[in-house]
Amino acid sequence: MLRLALKPRWLGFLALVLVLVTAFVMLSAWQIDRAQSKRQQADNPELAVAKPFNDIMEAQGPMPGYLADQRVTISGHFLPDQQIIIDDRYLNRTKGYWVVTMFAPDDPEYAQSADTDNIESKPTAIPVVRGWTEDLETAKASTASDADVTLDARIAPVEGPLDTKDLPEGVVRSISTSQIVNLFDVYTYSAFLFPQEKPEVGIGGDQLSYVPYQEPQDEGFDLQSAFYALEWIVFAVFAVYIWFRLLRDEYNSLRREDQAPVEYVVVKDAGEKLPHTPKNGDPQ
Repeated sequence: MLRLALKPRWLGFLALVLVLVTAFVMLSAWQIDRAQSKRQQADNPELAVAKPFNDIMEAQGPMPGYLADQRVTISGHFLPDQQIIIDDRYLNRTKGYWVVTMFAPDDPEYAQSADTDNIESKPTAIPVVRGWTEDLETAKASTASDADVTLDARIAPVEGPLDTKDLPEGVVRSISTSQIVNLFDVYTYSAFLFPQEKPEVGIGGDQLSYVPYQEPQDEGFDLQSAFYALEWIVFAVFAVYIWFRLLRDEYNSLRREDQAPVEYVVVKDAGEKLPHTPKNGDPQ
């Protein structure tokens, strides 16, 4: 069987299988690393140490995954006329709305890929969750002050865009960068902020409730990622098995052909008499 396996056709098939096996093993390793990174992030004490916002975040660029849940301090002011209401948000098991207002940081930093030729033409701002309310009219009436303020906050990654066609004007279902830039003419970030305490910047007796940030909890090893990792290993083993099974089937088929009995046919010249075998009763 080894001689058959070394033929070019089977070597090519084996090379393809090895490419697939390598890909499956790499995907398995990625799933294991993902499971471990979730646990490490929950255990990372540096996330609770406040860092200057402009030192770690850049506008018009992606947010590195390791910055999720990072505590920051940010100085600047709210943009009262750039505010959205997020539908279907819960506080203490009660459905309501988030009030999210754009916050312009002082001296923002920009990603290298950002188009900053006309940087003075529009503000740079990041969404901040100012509070929660059960009543839509209260959410609409809430207004932020544009006074300078320093916030102690946590970074959260932006959400994906969701359909808003059935919602009132100014109400959306997610904090999405693509929706924000369509609503407001701003440079923005791939993140939003949860203040560590309620910002005291409302006007006229703000009735918003503080939205506490949910710190990551160590839930142990991520079993779902571990299951996916095992699944990729099974795929790798199955690919090798398929190659071996096909090789063995062809080898057995060739062996059966070699061991089959050979039937010979004797061909005589025309007119040649066959030897006579006497029978009982024939004259001698």
